[in-house]
Amino acid sequence: MVGTKIVAMAFTLLLLTSGRTETLWAGDPQMDARVLVRDALVMAGKPVPLEARLTAEGLAGVSGLGGEQVEFHVAGAKVGTSLTGGDGVARLEYRTRLVGNHPVTVRLAPSKRVTAAHDGTAVLSVWEKRRPILLVELASVMEADSTAAPFTPLPLPVGTLTERKPMPDAAEELKRLARFYFNVLYVSTGHSGDRWSRTGDPREWLKAHQFPSGHWMAVRGGREELTEALDQLKAGGWDNVRTGIGQTKDFAETLVRHRIAVVMVPEPARGDLPKKVMMAKEWKEVRKHF
Repeated sequence: MVGTKIVAMAFTLLLLTSGRTETLWAGDPQMDARVLVRDALVMAGKPVPLEARLTAEGLAGVSGLGGEQVEFHVAGAKVGTSLTGGDGVARLEYRTRLVGNHPVTVRLAPSKRVTAAHDGTAVLSVWEKRRPILLVELASVMEADSTAAPFTPLPLPVGTLTERKPMPDAAEELKRLARFYFNVLYVSTGHSGDRWSRTGDPREWLKAHQFPSGHWMAVRGGREELTEALDQLKAGGWDNVRTGIGQTKDFAETLVRHRIAVVMVPEPARGDLPKKVMMAKEWKEVRKHF
């Protein structure tokens, strides 16, 4: 009888302890929550799912926070709300004919479980096919890492992104290309995080250094993964990728195989690079190839 009581007391204690742990994971009032938002790319007038993930840090680490309302704002205007699922992800279908790169902000609605939440931001790129796409490898707009081997993808972050300096004239030259000729699609090759990770997210860095707004695409590996990403773009109707600016061998060779013109900057030793790869010693020389 005594043994039964001891077991019952132990089981009750376990339930109470487990309940407390679950409460912490679900969003203790003392915990901050954070919203992460993915960039979206769509043709004018087509529907696009805007996606965000609400996360909170508990005893088990960072987890998705479900059952919360989040608000979607595009270009400063609220366009709808959605409920986060068990994985913390919320989706909202949106459609607009207004062409351009529109800022997206997603924030947590008033919540009894969370007292502080960090808004998430992204870019909704609404493009027309008549304007060609320019692929820009992130490594080409950042000063080189002296410890990295030549032609290798740039895993992010190296140290931290805030420590990286932009290549001279890169932002200004890209602004000119974006203003008159292209829609800019930034590519992170060798990306180290998953699709919801803040690790290696360059968007704040690009904004801080006044690069033109554009769509960001993360590619985890080298040639095969970049080829897959290009195929997905084409399958989505984006067969207007005309040119790329890069810094790694994998990027240059992949674009050449896809019959996309590519400029490498800063100019490396040609080595065994394809003859069709164009070279620029500095960013001021890039536009002469267009």
